[in-house]
Amino acid sequence: MTGGGRPRSAERGMVTVELAVGFLVAVAMTTALVGASLLGVAQATAAEASAQLARQAARGDDDAFAEARGRVPDGARIEVDRQAGGVEARVTLSVPVLKLGVVDVSAMAWAAYEPGVGP
Repeated sequence: MTGGGRPRSAERGMVTVELAVGFLVAVAMTTALVGASLLGVAQATAAEASAQLARQAARGDDDAFAEARGRVPDGARIEVDRQAGGVEARVTLSVPVLKLGVVDVSAMAWAAYEPGVGP
């Protein structure tokens, strides 16, 4: 009989296996998207911080520079290089990505000195 009787033994449990595999793929994709989002936010934070640091250093405003430095996330590495024509600031953040490892994101900004301010 080939009609609507009981399923063959080889087909039993296939829906469960397919559901389990689909669930694992969905979890893996979600994890990857969350990790990518974390890296994007960290990159934007580093870019904003480096721009603020370069701008305030080029203005020669030590108080505003200290305030901008205080807004940089804890653990960030900050490098400020006063050059002949302006200031280069680099901010590097180490971002743990969902227990898969640590990824460094970095941003650099350069700002010309304001008139009357120089190296």
